Amino acid sequence: MSTFNYNRFSQALKCAFMVTRKTWIRLFGIFTFVLFMAGLFWTRVQGTNYDYMLENWSADDLYRNYNHDVEQTVLFGIVFFCFSMLFGASYLFSQMKDTRKRSAFLLWPVSSLEKYVVSLLLSVFWLAIITLGAYLLADALRVFVDWTTGRIVIWGIPKLAEPFAHNAAFEHWQSAWMFFTWVFYIHSLYIVGGTLFRRQQFLLTSLSIIVVVFLLVSFFSHLDNVHIDFITGTWDEKTETYTHIFHPFFYILHSTLCALIVFHYWASYKLFTRMQVINNKWLNV
Repeated sequence: MSTFNYNRFSQALKCAFMVTRKTWIRLFGIFTFVLFMAGLFWTRVQGTNYDYMLENWSADDLYRNYNHDVEQTVLFGIVFFCFSMLFGASYLFSQMKDTRKRSAFLLWPVSSLEKYVVSLLLSVFWLAIITLGAYLLADALRVFVDWTTGRIVIWGIPKLAEPFAHNAAFEHWQSAWMFFTWVFYIHSLYIVGGTLFRRQQFLLTSLSIIVVVFLLVSFFSHLDNVHIDFITGTWDEKTETYTHIFHPFFYILHSTLCALIVFHYWASYKLFTRMQVINNKWLNV
């Protein structure tokens, strides 16, 4: 059997999607409900009462305050999306919970690489689409409720890119590189955890990361005279501009993290190829 055949892979992807479609529909409904209720909470429960603002505040002040409430729903949606991606990564092989499902998946007449890519696409990319679609629907429902109850209508969808587009931290390509490197690095850790651990993948992966971070912090806290400013800068009084200076170790560190991201995905695939129907209780090795 060839390592990767597109026609065979597309049929396997279609089959896996049809088998798990009820799960995706259920997740879409749950995500929409959670995001919709969060939208109602940030716009109707917390903060100043809308009727009070309407009676006592100017139109500009009311719009400014309510716009801030809508921005809170957007921020919650972004955080929810991040956690959704981590859950998706950690439950990469959730379809292999019991021996029967595990045996059926491992005996699937496709190559190991095709099985892995199918699981990756559904658990990461398709879940991302579902989460984004759930936010769009939840925001539309919130706007519909606002419109039917006579409130001003402010959409949250156009504000999704504002935290990134208007953030001074992304002024330089190095800052954007640092941000996305750490995002994908953390995601790759959950990919490895989702493949290594057989049960409670998200919990065990999170605990493992917390323990390692605690040990690293404790180790570096005992080192004397070790301090590196990754990002410094100089102020030019003539032009009144601040120039950022990135330490060489900044490039070394983030290049290493990029290499580790690739290694984590490779290690996840290699762990998957070693999975057996009968194995240890907690580990897929």
